[in-house]
Amino acid sequence: MKRRAWVDKIELRLSDWITHFAGKVIHGQGDSHWAVKKDGGDFDQFTGATITPRAVVNAVKRAGLYAQTLPAQLPEFTACGE
Repeated sequence: MKRRAWVDKIELRLSDWITHFAGKVIHGQGDSHWAVKKDGGDFDQFTGATITPRAVVNAVKRAGLYAQTLPAQLPEFTACGE
């Protein structure tokens, strides 16, 4: 089976593309920075490919937005030893 080229872009030992998410902040669902450059956002798309990078950016954005809701949903725990 032939390996798909887009896999190389998310495999850290082959490309640093995936590291561009590090340190980014999501300012709500309508944050236009969370899109590929072709759509006016901050993230590069691969040469000849926009659909896969767009899907990855959207998935990371949705996961980040969900993660932002978790602190309110989790009960408070005391620190170990208290």
